[in-house]
Amino acid sequence: MEEVSKWILMNYGLYYKQVSFNRQSMQVVNTALSGNNFKWEEGKLFNQDKQEAKRKSKIAWVKDEQLYLLLLRMVKSINRDAGWNFKIGGIEPVQYGYYDVGGTYSWHVDQHPKPVRGNVRKISMSLFLNDDYEGGEFDLELYSPAEEKRYRTFKLPAGSAIFFQSDQWHRVRPVSSGVRKSLVAWFYGPPYV
Repeated sequence: MEEVSKWILMNYGLYYKQVSFNRQSMQVVNTALSGNNFKWEEGKLFNQDKQEAKRKSKIAWVKDEQLYLLLLRMVKSINRDAGWNFKIGGIEPVQYGYYDVGGTYSWHVDQHPKPVRGNVRKISMSLFLNDDYEGGEFDLELYSPAEEKRYRTFKLPAGSAIFFQSDQWHRVRPVSSGVRKSLVAWFYGPPYV
């Protein structure tokens, strides 16, 4: 289903898992994106200090059952292979992100401070849909406060995705030219005990 291109180990599984979607998987993604009449809206900040946090992007919601089934199959395998072994009960609506020049999303976590409808976000995914833009790098915090640089920067080819735990800090740097397009998904399950 996916090709493993990078493994980074931590005490309780991988920090993240980077995968390349194969041709069949990208066909499902492209069908989902071409079959929707998107209603674009401004990306919003949630649970962040609005004076420090910044987000500038357009978003739309992708509603496609085949896409959801594909991503759920992938995350179950990744969850096991990464050593996270979370109980995953489902996927939230998938977000299509559109960042034009100046588009950015400052440091944030995807996990809500309290369960929503009895569930918490456990695994996040960011799928890079194109690579013909400048800037717009994806940073994922991996290292301790003792390190001078606490994050790893990703600028991946189209069709590549990063899966990571939803409580990890991450950001999208400002786009300097072109348009950055991505799909973001969140996989949820029961609260931790």
